[in-house]
Amino acid sequence: MTPILLPFLLVALAPQQPRAALPAGTPIPIRFPESVEGGREKVGQTVYVQTTEPLEVGGCAMVAAFTRVAATIVVSRGPAMFGRRGRLELRFDSLGTGPAAWTPMAAVLDSLEWAARGTISAAGELVEKRRSLGGVVGTAGVVGLAGAATGVGVVPVFVLTGVQLALRGGQAHILAGQRGRLRLTAALALPARTSCERAVSPWASGAAPVVPVLPPRATNRHGTAGADPINLVFAGTPAAIDSAFARAGWAAAQRSTFGSLARETEAIVFQRADTAAPMSHEYYLGRVEDLRFERASLSARARHHVRLWKADASDTLWAAAATEDIGVLVSARGRTVTHRVAPDIDRERDLLIGDLLAGGCATLVGYATLPGATTSGTGVARQPFVTDARAAVLRVVRCPPTQPVAPRPGS
Repeated sequence: MTPILLPFLLVALAPQQPRAALPAGTPIPIRFPESVEGGREKVGQTVYVQTTEPLEVGGCAMVAAFTRVAATIVVSRGPAMFGRRGRLELRFDSLGTGPAAWTPMAAVLDSLEWAARGTISAAGELVEKRRSLGGVVGTAGVVGLAGAATGVGVVPVFVLTGVQLALRGGQAHILAGQRGRLRLTAALALPARTSCERAVSPWASGAAPVVPVLPPRATNRHGTAGADPINLVFAGTPAAIDSAFARAGWAAAQRSTFGSLARETEAIVFQRADTAAPMSHEYYLGRVEDLRFERASLSARARHHVRLWKADASDTLWAAAATEDIGVLVSARGRTVTHRVAPDIDRERDLLIGDLLAGGCATLVGYATLPGATTSGTGVARQPFVTDARAAVLRVVRCPPTQPVAPRPGS
């Protein structure tokens, strides 16, 4: 054998790294960094989303979390008079696998956070459900009153005619930060890797950081009753906190005024979004919360939200309590309405961690257990909670200006 042929023979005989593939039907969790609205976006427009977990094959992370996925809008229609509902359909056709590399894929939207049953078709089209007068009356109650979920009393609602509900259909709208899940409609071939990197969730951390001794729960105004458990601790300046939450798609809550309470009440009654609705106050270390952020749903009846309190004199350590509102609780005796809170507060903690990590302005340091923390109990309005009693510790930096990323070919 001539020496010149030896290298080619060795290459031919060397074992080739097979291309990994995800089979059709595989679910892929995603989040929408920007809002997408039926009738506003144009057919053919490109929309980018992010994966929220690594894509793995055989325990190997083939694609990292928070990788971009490109979609093409194929249906975009806004609501119209006489009940015509909004429609929105996206075809997810490209997966970012490098700084300027894209891998073809075929996937449709399979589920969406807060979406009602039947609003997403088998083909992935989002068709918003019709609004009903019965839904409005059911929320307002027979007395025609709805209380803003702020614990400061009742705001009367004088416009329960239902006319606007009967004339206009629902809007097919995906909000910034909203989570969802794709379903592959064909096998996805992923680029081969020379080594196996173990797939690790963005929420995984073996570190146990040392934090100052802090009370494990917020309280009511007088400190006589426990409120939400502390499930997050932040290290960062106020400016860094503000920018990190803004990049993650969370908005600062408004102050409780008559106008903001009236708008929230109307949004609760008519099931509309209120992206900066006011919150009730809780107390920690003898003070009302310093910062409040929320990520709204398409109805003010549900939202993600968090309260933060300064925990030291340097304004760089913050204790926080994150919970999810999932509905309304009506008190006929007290003529008030408050939000119903999801009992699994760890799920809300992890969702907020994921949103902040996806924004690129926070780092998960680890988890700490505050002295006296319990795994169950009752909080606001005697609503139960369950938790692993751990507080996630995150380091937050001020977000740099966003840099343009190479778009997929043809977009």
